[in-house]
Amino acid sequence: MMFTVWGILQLLSKYPGMVPDVDMMFDCMDKPIINRTEHQSFPAPLFRYCTNEDHLDIPFPDWSFWGWSETNLRPWEEEFRDIKKGSKRSSWDSKQPRAYWKGNPDVVSPIRMELMKCNHSRLWGAQIMRQNWAEEAKGGFEQSKLSNQCNHRYKIYAEGYAWSVSLKYIMSCGSMTLIISPEYEDFFSRGLLPKENYWPVSPTDLCRSIKFAVDWGNANPSDAERIGKRGQGYMESISMNRVYDYMFHLINEYSKLQRFKPVKPPSAKEVCAGSLMCFAEQKERELLERSRAVPSMDRPCKLPDADRDRLERLIQRKKQTIEDVRNMEMTKTERGSR
Repeated sequence: MMFTVWGILQLLSKYPGMVPDVDMMFDCMDKPIINRTEHQSFPAPLFRYCTNEDHLDIPFPDWSFWGWSETNLRPWEEEFRDIKKGSKRSSWDSKQPRAYWKGNPDVVSPIRMELMKCNHSRLWGAQIMRQNWAEEAKGGFEQSKLSNQCNHRYKIYAEGYAWSVSLKYIMSCGSMTLIISPEYEDFFSRGLLPKENYWPVSPTDLCRSIKFAVDWGNANPSDAERIGKRGQGYMESISMNRVYDYMFHLINEYSKLQRFKPVKPPSAKEVCAGSLMCFAEQKERELLERSRAVPSMDRPCKLPDADRDRLERLIQRKKQTIEDVRNMEMTKTERGSR
């Protein structure tokens, strides 16, 4: 909550006097709750970090863009620069020709528990490692630096309890990202395109699907490298300027739907940068200061006109590409069983 509120305060600092007054509710928990079927006629506008096709929750940038002290993550642009620099330490040919995942499976995540079974370099072409954050903290996070985890040609993204903030860091490596069919989307992942900036992996027969992706990439190294670089380029395009522009336009468009003038309730507590800092611990204060925004000399980017047909075509194209990859996997499996 602290870092999300800080992000909103920085938006107000970046575009002073431009952000309209709104009355909005924000849920800092992981899973969306505004069910599309139940609330279709009159959906309550609820902002959170992720959503999906079955829910109407409104996706908002997650707190880690401004830092996450518990996992030693710095503000987004700092972290991205270091990861990209780390990705250049070895060429594509010298990277390990396997898929890599390192994370915490103990978050009520069936897909991560299933993924742990795929830890066999020869059989499944995958190296799966358990992350113990308590132990990492004791060791000063030396073994969890993201810039040191770009040594494989393929990196796996697996959702946790819901969506995971790890996606942006995984894609920043420039490895071909293997995304295990996600149930949730955050504000930027909706723009990803299978076989263009990531490779879709099926949660059904997971290990075999990972092995197929690794084999395909090793048989088509130029294409695999290109997909990885496009993924990295996509994340580079998500600069903090664009994050703030998304926040601005989201709140601005939302304000146009309000049929009342927002009034500060008597019980409201005013929050400013100084008052928020009072609640922050030392490490949190350092991250907040490093992510402080300054007034922009430029206006927010121009929001393109809404085009529902174009969006629908994009969604159908993504579904078709994922289906094509599934068919490729099934064809290989059938040939192998003969």
